[in-house]
Amino acid sequence: MKKIIVIVAAAVLCSFDPAALAQADAGVAAGFLEQAKASGDSQLGTIASELAGKVKSLGGLLGGNAAVSDSLNSTLKSLTGGADSAALASAFNLVKEAKFTPEQLGLAKQVGSLTSAYVVQKNFAALEGQQGDVATIVSSLRSGKIKNALPSLKNVAASAKLTDTQKQLITTIADKYAPGLNKAAGALDSVKKFPGL
Repeated sequence: MKKIIVIVAAAVLCSFDPAALAQADAGVAAGFLEQAKASGDSQLGTIASELAGKVKSLGGLLGGNAAVSDSLNSTLKSLTGGADSAALASAFNLVKEAKFTPEQLGLAKQVGSLTSAYVVQKNFAALEGQQGDVATIVSSLRSGKIKNALPSLKNVAASAKLTDTQKQLITTIADKYAPGLNKAAGALDSVKKFPGL
């Protein structure tokens, strides 16, 4: 009940005071961090802290750009609410929403990479037999070395143990960082079915 009152009060304040909007954004980030740290996965909490930091930095550089601020908040709200696919879409669309300076563009890309790392850690860390690949994907995305994640992305995407939701998430991430990876893998699998190959 207290959370509902706080949210309503923040919404009312935001409609009157631009400075309150920044506080509401901090509230979204705080809720996201609290949930990530409560998950019991220390890696998830660390990634969440990095992501919240990049979101705050990018939001600070953009000042009054409401569209980008809304996307940043939407990304964190979606992650908090378990809507990982929507969070990925929001994070990946950041670079389309504004004309960024090189510094802002770098931060927007880091937000996308860290959102992807968070989603992979959250949804695939316990995937049987794939822990090494998942760790490689997460560490590569966190460090911005996307090329290093590609073989592991392919391996995880090819796992027969994925749920439909996991297949959709890993395909979205693979398509972002390696467009055509799934099509190429499918074509290669088709060629392997020919006799003598």
